[in-house]
Formats: sequence, structure tokens, C-alpha cells
Amino acid sequence: MADYWAYRSFKADLLPSVNLQATPLAYSNASQLRYNSENQSDEFIRTENLHSALNLNVSQKVAATGGTFFVQSELGRIENYGINDYTQYSSRPFRIGYQQDLFGFNAMKWQRKIEPLLFEKAKQEYLLSTENMHITTINYFFGLVSAYIQMEMAQTNIKNTENLLEVAHRRFELGTVSREELLDLRLSNNNAQINLQQAGLNFREAKENLLNFLMLPVDTELETVIPENTPVTEVDVQLVLEKAIDNNPEILQLEQNILESQRNVEQANKARHFQAGVDVSYGISKDDGNYLESGQLKDVYSPEFEDYQQLSLGINIPILDWGRKKGQYEMAKSRHEIVQVAGRQSLQQFKQNAVTRAIAFNIQKSRVESAALSDTLANESYELTMTRFSAGQADVLRLTSSQNAKDNARLQYINALANYWNYYFILRQLTLFDFESNNNIEFDEDKVLGL
Repeated sequence: MADYWAYRSFKADLLPSVNLQATPLAYSNASQLRYNSENQSDEFIRTENLHSALNLNVSQKVAATGGTFFVQSELGRIENYGINDYTQYSSRPFRIGYQQDLFGFNAMKWQRKIEPLLFEKAKQEYLLSTENMHITTINYFFGLVSAYIQMEMAQTNIKNTENLLEVAHRRFELGTVSREELLDLRLSNNNAQINLQQAGLNFREAKENLLNFLMLPVDTELETVIPENTPVTEVDVQLVLEKAIDNNPEILQLEQNILESQRNVEQANKARHFQAGVDVSYGISKDDGNYLESGQLKDVYSPEFEDYQQLSLGINIPILDWGRKKGQYEMAKSRHEIVQVAGRQSLQQFKQNAVTRAIAFNIQKSRVESAALSDTLANESYELTMTRFSAGQADVLRLTSSQNAKDNARLQYINALANYWNYYFILRQLTLFDFESNNNIEFDEDKVLGL
């Protein structure tokens, strides 16, 4: 999870850092420009030396100001070759300092506001993607269920029409069924066989789609169990709205957009004004060795150190840029205003969508019940119509109409169940809230990241 490690990197950036820099060997044999104090002139003098250096640095950034505290310890050694061979050591056992940009843009202040928001948004987006997988699974599952039901209906219709054809032949011989009605019944039987073949292909395709999505072998045997229970019958619209605002990453995205535009405005504003930087440090140092006598390493760490003090101040004053930085500032302000307006519009649309989704879900239970009742009534009506047809009290047209009504009612019931579960997981995705347990869907960092 890249966002997690980005956040870890940001958190680590706020902690003290320790760095060791070393130059084990640096050999030089070249002419260099040096000042000759005897004749008071610059001369090219050929030198040959071997230089080594070691620097240990401990630093801590200050988010509130954007400055940096540091503590350093340094050691240097140079060995000169030539007529006067000698070795010199230089140490700064201890040096403490502070670096600070004055009146400038403090990037760390804005990072402390934005980075935690990005990490929280990343966690919510992960949970949202998980709920989106649930929705996709439901769509594939009910696609399989619908194909299976259609295959079952085709098989049942073939069996029923074959039985009814026998009855129709006997009634045709008795003159109670016309040849036209007999042909219609044979046509229904033939259509049922065609539907069965197509239903078999649809079922195979739906099964393969589900297995591929679940990353299971294609030859895996599945048993479809229709989830006819509806565990959540109604949700509180106000609760849906509150949880959607609290948990949905889209809200955090709006906050992020506003913070980033505010940061850009401040950065552009700071860039067009006077800026300065200060670097101050204090420590102790000692050197040992010269061209008359080589130094010793132990001597540069013995008492009688010298004070080491350093202070630097740099300034940057914009004098003439032909309005470039002012234009950048005005452009940043304009974009910030656009982001604010767009954010308010998006928030209003988001709230309306949450309320609409909640209201739509609350009617799914009654739709499932109505579809279940229609399915039961259509089945009973078809059974009665078949009985009446066998007794010569119903014609083929009525029988075909009743069969179609039965099949449509069954499919409508399956579609109603699919809509219920689809709307339910859409609400979960929108709110990242489990309405069965009445708990937020939490991000398990250890489980997800394997920590």
C-alpha cells in the first residue's frame, strides 16, 4: 500500500535523523592558486596531499517554524607531501546550531495538515474498494442465479408442455381442441426447448464469470442458494447522511482540495515578498600540526579547545519581476475560490445522493415482498390453468398467457432480491457502515499490511 509507506515516510521525517558522512581518501596532486604573503601576490603552487574527513550529524526539523536544529561532530586529517612532509588534524567535537528561513513559506506546516488527511483517505478508499468488490460479486452471483432460474423454468416448461400435448391430442380427437390450438401448444414446446439451450449457455457463461472473478478453477462445482432473507428492512436516513459525511473518502477529498489550494495561495503570497534566512551555530574546535611538526590525533581531543562560532544571514528582495509573482498569487487565489465553490456544490450533491440512496433502499423490502407474492400467485394461477386446460375449461391462449406470467413473476422476484442486496451494499460503500451490527467498517492495519 503505497499511501501507507508515504505516510510512514512523512512521520519519519518529523523524527530526529542521524547521518554519518565520510571521505576516507581524497588524493590531490595539482597546481592550485594560493596567496603568497611574502610578495603579497597570488601564485599557482603545485601541491600534493591526501585528505580524509568524518562528519556525524544529528538533526531535528521543527514543523511549527520550518527550521532545523542540528548537532555535529567533525574530524579532518590532511597529509601533505613535498619538501616539508607533515600531517595535520582538525576536530570539532561538538557543534550545535539552528537554520531557519525567515518570512518564507513553511512547507512542513502544511504537510502536517495534509499528510494525515491523505493517509486517512487512503484507508477509506481501501475499504470502499472492498465494498465495491462486494457489489461486483453480488452482480455476478445474481447473474448466475437468474441464468439458473431461467434454465429451471425452461426445463419445467418442456415437461409441462409435453404433458399438456398428450392431453391436447386426446382433446383434439374429441373435437374440443382446434388444430390451431394444438399447433400453438407444439410451438410452445419447441420454444421451451430453444430457451433451454440458450439458458444452458447463459448459465455456463454466468458461472465462468463468477468463478473467474473469485479466481477459482473453472471446473469448480457451485450450489446456488438464493438469499431470500432480508436482514435489514429499513435504515435511518439521518444516520446514513451522518455516516456518509464521516466515513466517505469523497468528503476527505474535498477537504484535501481546499487545504492544497490554501497552501498554494500562501506559498504564492510568501514568494512575492521579502525573504531572509539565518544560520547560527556554536561549538568547540582544535587543530594540531603544521609544516614544522606533524600533529597527533589524540591532541585534537585534549582540553584547551577553541570556541567555534558561526552566524550567517541571507536576504532575498524581489525588485522587478514584471508582475510575474503577483500574477501567480492572483491565479492561486482565483483557483482557491473555484475550489471552494466546487466543494460546496459537490458536498450538496453528495448529501442529496446519500439521502436518495437511503430512501431507495427503504422501499426495497416492500418490493421484495410484493414480488414474492406475485411469484406465488402466478404459480398458483398457472397450476389452476393447467388443471382447467386438462379438464377442457381453458384454451391454449389462456394457458400460454398464464405460463408467461409465471415466468415473468419469477424473474421479477429474483431481480427484486438482486436490487435489495445491491442497494444494501451500495449503502455500505457510501457510508462504510455495517447496518447489521451498527458499527463502522474499520481498517485493520495489521491485517491489511501484514504487520
